[in-house]
Amino acid sequence: MKILISLIACILSITLLYFGHFNSGLLFSLFAYLLMLKFVLEKTGWNAVFFLFLVLFGMYGYSVPISVFFNLDIGWHRVAKLSTWQKVDESLFSFLISNQLAMLGILVTVLLFVKRKFLELPIAKDGNVGKSYLQLAIIAGFLSSFSEGLNFFRVGGLSAIANGKAFYQGAVNDLVLNVPYEGFFFISVGLFGIYIKSVGPGLMSKIQKSLVYLMSIAFVLWVNIKIGERGMLVVAIVILLLAYTIGIRIKKVKGPLILGGVVLYVIFNSLTLLRENDVKYKGIFNFIDNYGERLVRLMNPANTEFGASALNYRIYIDKRPDDFTYKLGTTYAEILWAFFPTYVYPNKPKSIIYEFRDTYFPERKKLGSTAGTGFSSLMEAHMNFGYFGPFITYLIASLFLIAFEIRRKRSDFLSKILYLLLFNIYLIYSRSASQYILATLVFYIVQLLMVWITYRLVPKTFFKYLNLNED
Repeated sequence: MKILISLIACILSITLLYFGHFNSGLLFSLFAYLLMLKFVLEKTGWNAVFFLFLVLFGMYGYSVPISVFFNLDIGWHRVAKLSTWQKVDESLFSFLISNQLAMLGILVTVLLFVKRKFLELPIAKDGNVGKSYLQLAIIAGFLSSFSEGLNFFRVGGLSAIANGKAFYQGAVNDLVLNVPYEGFFFISVGLFGIYIKSVGPGLMSKIQKSLVYLMSIAFVLWVNIKIGERGMLVVAIVILLLAYTIGIRIKKVKGPLILGGVVLYVIFNSLTLLRENDVKYKGIFNFIDNYGERLVRLMNPANTEFGASALNYRIYIDKRPDDFTYKLGTTYAEILWAFFPTYVYPNKPKSIIYEFRDTYFPERKKLGSTAGTGFSSLMEAHMNFGYFGPFITYLIASLFLIAFEIRRKRSDFLSKILYLLLFNIYLIYSRSASQYILATLVFYIVQLLMVWITYRLVPKTFFKYLNLNED
């Protein structure tokens, strides 16, 4: 009944928005979303990637409309790009309609699958998974640090880092045969989370093994902290929590968890501020005194990357020519050449991500070749198929994720780690183009295989030397 009411409210919100009723349309859309979120929480628990995907969907989809409704300050540099950014205009109506059609696609999958209790089936707790998970975690950790180390020295080391995050990441991307490390890092964190939950009592043993593990990922942590890459650290923390609780469903959100989430949100928004050239850290009290107002402003998701996809979408709607034509799926075909670097495929077509950036955000290109704008999946869907696009793409994405939620009950290594990696895939889903999402998924699978092959090739004496040989 809850999901049927949510479905009706969603359709009603689309109708109201279509006829120009912003306030009532937003009210019904939020009611539909919150009811769906409550229903899914009751079925899957908060430690499910599907539930977290819906939370992220809400932050990307509603932070800007709610801010406009309450007349909050979300202007700053964005008004220069779109004069009506803080107002209700045609582009905001279009964004909300697309968002609600995407939600309608999600609701259809929930109605068809979640109501049949597929996601309510109990998951048996794992027994001791053995030290192989720890060994695999350390192998993946060293592979991530080794990969990052190669890239670090090839782009100039500390001098490249001194130029900022966008420059450093752009320089790494431009390397011939650069070595991606993120997949190895997330695989490593996931494996370690599963292992540390499964081992028995023995504090000193856990501390010793944790220290060895931290050594394997130390270089990756250092580089990302230096460049202020908070996103990767957030993803790693969430993957660790999901891995630690992968054998159970936690349906109650307790106070300590909420408090921990708030603290992390403040910390990582502080890291965002510290990335700015005019912000200097001279102690916590000095920081709060000088930058407290800016930090409070960042507490509103619309003033962070969660507002970027709405900005992209609204600029596209506002500035597109009258004679535009829908791309009819051509941007989704970019996956066919996404894996070929320009030194292999010199005439490689420009991705829709950078085509859009160079047209509407040319200043971003100067920051580095990979500097993006928070590309919107809703925008790409609308570019290709109009308002039908958000509905069908989010329906397919939800079906894929629910299939993995069902497979989460399996105990095999591949199913578990792929499920954990999907968190990052669905984290970037609302602000990335399809070719980047699909390419990232393929890279993760390849890196999983590399970790397993390396593990089989490493002499067991290596683990014995570290006191990590299997029981």
